[in-house]
Amino acid sequence: MSSTTKFTHWQRTESQFLAASADAVYSIVGNLAQTGQWMKQLNFSVHDDQRGVGTKVDLLPPGKLFGPLHRATAPSGSITRRNQAARLVEFTQPQPGGSMVLRWRVEEQTGGCLLLFTVELNGPGTTAFKFTVGKDICQDFSVAAARLYRLVAHTAHIKLDAHVVIAGGRGFLGRNLAADLVCRGASVVVLSRTREADFPTEQYIWDGQHQGPWSSAFASDRPVHLVNLAGERVDKRNTPENIAQLADSRVRTTRTLAEATAKGRPLATWIQSSTTAIFSDAGEAELTESSPIPTGERALPEMTGVAAAWEKAFTQAQVNAQHQYILRTSLVMHPDAPLLGPLNMLTNTGLGGKLGHGKQWFSWIGMEDWLRVIRCLLRLEPPEIPDGVVHAVAPNPLRNEEVMASLRSLAGMPGLPTGSFIPTMGAAVMGTNARVILTGRKVTSEILKDAGFTFEETDFAATVKH
Repeated sequence: MSSTTKFTHWQRTESQFLAASADAVYSIVGNLAQTGQWMKQLNFSVHDDQRGVGTKVDLLPPGKLFGPLHRATAPSGSITRRNQAARLVEFTQPQPGGSMVLRWRVEEQTGGCLLLFTVELNGPGTTAFKFTVGKDICQDFSVAAARLYRLVAHTAHIKLDAHVVIAGGRGFLGRNLAADLVCRGASVVVLSRTREADFPTEQYIWDGQHQGPWSSAFASDRPVHLVNLAGERVDKRNTPENIAQLADSRVRTTRTLAEATAKGRPLATWIQSSTTAIFSDAGEAELTESSPIPTGERALPEMTGVAAAWEKAFTQAQVNAQHQYILRTSLVMHPDAPLLGPLNMLTNTGLGGKLGHGKQWFSWIGMEDWLRVIRCLLRLEPPEIPDGVVHAVAPNPLRNEEVMASLRSLAGMPGLPTGSFIPTMGAAVMGTNARVILTGRKVTSEILKDAGFTFEETDFAATVKH
């Protein structure tokens, strides 16, 4: 693709497996008048009773700014493709000097179907629209797919014999995990401090410290699993108070969950979240599950200090579970991954050169592979992975300079090296910690390799393309 085309054409496709009949899923997807019931960011007013190609359709997007502006200024769109046999429907919206195409397709697969959603932008306004409309329409697609799954008639569902409780189930990782498991037929409950309207799972309110009615989330006739992702967000300033809060929130929630599940039928699985940042800034060391945790000055308090306390709380608790894991997750990559926001901002403003010296290691894993690791740990699909510490990390860690080069290529922009000053100042302004991107670790997993786990997302650029 030429550099000019990059600024006048953009396309992104999201996909999600659903354990349901392809025809039953398409009966809803193919009716644009129902889209707003499951894709909350889209709503259509369909004219002429959807007679087929050429049917007039008005897009009624939500939002206090873009919604009224679009409704006041944009012409009607239309259905430009419809194929019942291929389970495909396409809507085209004229835009200044170009168009926006929205395309849904449902493919039959073993055990269910694959839902694909594509947004395609054309014309001189592409760059502006992709960072606003395009991103907003694609965001949280897995959650939208889970809403769709719940709309499909129960007779078309394929149920999974699993009840999964996710503590911290509405953060970036938690909501993607919850949605994926719902779409695969599992019973899913999330524990959260607040309730989100239209979230496609049952939600129990908890504070992570005290016992309460939320403990009934573990009652089920199906095998019960727990995935503990709970804890304060890590993107905070590097102060002693914040570090103590990060560690305490993780220790308390782990102990609280252990108390709630100590009696009665054992859990089938407890997956305790941790992080590969437990190795702090590891230089050129090659790290696997058997590598020692750093101590002394090498153990950064906001990394090793927080993660080691988190893992210790789990190992010291009386965990009532048949299978027990500590899952050290690296940076999970997806077009909407939180870390990519500031990195893409740098690349799109011409500052996407190497950060710091650029040689620091960047260990990562694609979202789809991370979800599959979780499903394997829950024994919902092969291969079976032995209990203990597991690293959720792709087999090909990259240098920071390689990561930034990939992001520059995707953006079609040159990039000036930023050194350490700009990231440090930017982190101070945003209230985050620059050491997240200025430090590095070369982490891999010998456990997943020995178990025969096959990674499907090993091309970093393809994984983060937005």
